[in-house]
Amino acid sequence: MRVGTDGVLLGAWSRVEQSTRILDIGTGTGLIAIMAAQRSAALIDAVEIDFTAAGEAAQNAALSPWGDRITVYGTDFCTFYRKNAIHRYHHILSNPPYFIQSLLPPDSRREQARHAGGLDYETLFEGAAALLLPHGRLSLVSPADLEEHLVFNAILQGLYPQRFTYVSGVAGRAPKRLLSEWGRHRVPLEVNALSIEHKGGGYTREYIALTHDFYLKMP
Repeated sequence: MRVGTDGVLLGAWSRVEQSTRILDIGTGTGLIAIMAAQRSAALIDAVEIDFTAAGEAAQNAALSPWGDRITVYGTDFCTFYRKNAIHRYHHILSNPPYFIQSLLPPDSRREQARHAGGLDYETLFEGAAALLLPHGRLSLVSPADLEEHLVFNAILQGLYPQRFTYVSGVAGRAPKRLLSEWGRHRVPLEVNALSIEHKGGGYTREYIALTHDFYLKMP
């Protein structure tokens, strides 16, 4: 699994600096967990249903300077949270599958990793509600057009939107992604927007400012 822009955005955008326990759901290669470790002093658990990917994530974490703070679990999220259903995490992060109404991709591993058949938003919010501490937060990256679906399922579990960033691939175009933060308390929603590239090409200043600490080559 390649490093994707969605994961980089979530790892850089989430406010994890003061957290001491973090959970990354669907860690894939371990990117978000490693970024969270770089940005905090937290102990981090990472869950990945695909055993091959979980092994890769564990290896990547071990090779990083923060490997002693990252534990990878090769299991599905339902099993994980039902075995650990106590309020224990300050922050939960996830770049979940999102092709809810699309045709199943042909490769079964890619299907499992990226299709909502493996992890749906209902399960994600239910598990997060079980695992978050009273003032804990859940941060997600998702398609922008799923906003109403997210709000509906979050509120059913007693989680409320606290921060939204609408992400456009190119400045001036409609947002394709939504970075969202959720918590147990109703607060005024903080809303802003971010563009990744200029119309003529090249990263925007705001994207560079957000992500430059995580790229080896960034203008």
